Amino acid sequence: MDGKDILNDIRPKEEEWKKLCSHTRAIRKNYKAGFSGIPVREIYTPLDLEERGFNYLKKLGFPGEFPFTRGVNPLMYREKPWLIKMYSGFGCPEDSNARYKYLLDLGVEDLHMAVDLPTQVGYDSDHFMAKGEVGRVGVAIDSLKDMEIIFDGIPLSSFKRVGMLGNSFGPIALALFIALGERQGISPDKFVIDLQNDVLKEYIVRGTQIFPIRPALKFAVDVIEYCGQKYPHWYPMTICGSHMKDAGLSSPHALGFAMANAMEYIKELAGRGLSVEDYIDNLVMFLLGDINMFSVIATLRAARRMWANLLKDRFKVVKKKSLALNLQDYANGGCTAQQPLNNVVRIALAALYAALGGVQFLYSASWDEGLNIPSEQSVQLSVRTQQIVSNETGVTDVIDPLGGSYYLETLTDQIEEEAYKVLNRIDKAGGAIPAIEAGVYTQMITQEAFTKISDLKNMERIVVGVNKFKKVEDSIPQTFKVNRNVEKRQVARLRALKKERDNELVAKTLREIEEAARGTTNLVGPIIEGVRAYATIGEICDTLRGVFGEFKWGKTYI
Repeated sequence: MDGKDILNDIRPKEEEWKKLCSHTRAIRKNYKAGFSGIPVREIYTPLDLEERGFNYLKKLGFPGEFPFTRGVNPLMYREKPWLIKMYSGFGCPEDSNARYKYLLDLGVEDLHMAVDLPTQVGYDSDHFMAKGEVGRVGVAIDSLKDMEIIFDGIPLSSFKRVGMLGNSFGPIALALFIALGERQGISPDKFVIDLQNDVLKEYIVRGTQIFPIRPALKFAVDVIEYCGQKYPHWYPMTICGSHMKDAGLSSPHALGFAMANAMEYIKELAGRGLSVEDYIDNLVMFLLGDINMFSVIATLRAARRMWANLLKDRFKVVKKKSLALNLQDYANGGCTAQQPLNNVVRIALAALYAALGGVQFLYSASWDEGLNIPSEQSVQLSVRTQQIVSNETGVTDVIDPLGGSYYLETLTDQIEEEAYKVLNRIDKAGGAIPAIEAGVYTQMITQEAFTKISDLKNMERIVVGVNKFKKVEDSIPQTFKVNRNVEKRQVARLRALKKERDNELVAKTLREIEEAARGTTNLVGPIIEGVRAYATIGEICDTLRGVFGEFKWGKTYI
């Protein structure tokens, strides 16, 4: 019996089943695939794939082969498990130094530094805008001196990758690590730097942008160019759909916007006369995993397929490594502040789904993040969760174990189609920058966020402990307290540094940075010289503000 005969046999059986079920009543009015917003049918059969003209080699293929739906490496986790990543940082450099040593002992392989808000927006700890914020949502970093303290006793080569959240000052973050490696006497080929450096999404959701969009785009791409030329084994950018999804977008729309941003960065590279293939091997895309199993897995698979086809069609990329998208996920499962112990389950499930989706790098949340800086105990559980998923569940035994599921393959197609609709809308607006300035991103995020809130209120979506099963509250003590002396200590250290360093050399390097910023020179090189001289992040950013200006909403920059 051939395939057509089997499908012909299924059709009458499906109609018969539908009649049998016609008198039943669903629990909810509308069934959707998690945060994808895509309606879900009662059952999926081979007929669904036939209707879509499903072609195995075109849509699925094999792991490590175009279009990489099933994974970027031929053997995936059998050969190389995902890296266990942790996002961490708080207080003064000494506080984070102790936490990073603890994480290293737990088996964390990939450290991503959380830096405080003044650092993120290019202010030193003694700036009046920094008052009350120093060390609160990340570690305070003013200069190379702070990096030396943070990594005291922790060689950069201790982790498989180490990086920083520094989206609006990517070249400075890169320079800090380069100079720190020099101070530690470690060759750059012995460690790997991983930067987020996705400035475009700051104008959309996070809000830590410093400069107008166009010079900020050039500033971020300087990192990609510099690493491609000198350190091609480093990871110069992680393009984020995660924050847009967190702000309210559905999974496919967040993916579409992330792809649009990625195309803008790559277009900037191509506009410099560079061969795209030589610079994009280690770009990463960061997607946010939620609690809906199939939505998460389908989005990750669709992302790989989209990336491969877009680079092949738009930039004529043929190199396999460039077409294979590195994926990163954050397993938080939609953690809540209400009944926070429930988050233990959410995080474990989200980590499992990310593994089933084939990510290369995985953060996992700590169950008490909604209440305070995670305790050591909760951080340990977070790391152990990934280790259990990797070593005990069997999920690493088979590559893309859910591939071929009628539902999953249909949903992967649908998410990809929805993401392309968003990308096409951005293209019609002239690309990511004009779309950001015209409010296209913000409008969609606002609309979808409102829909999500309405679904919660109308009980169309259930979140345990938030809008259902609310009666019992966990009594969880808030163990973390902000050390009020952090700001005082950090400001005192900064002022002492400014007295001790060679201020004539600092002034010289800042003039060279300003001169380079007025031209087309890649800014990483001059900034490295400034960082080596212990120029501060605030001083470097103020120098660049003098050239680029500061971003203000409502103004169009040409």
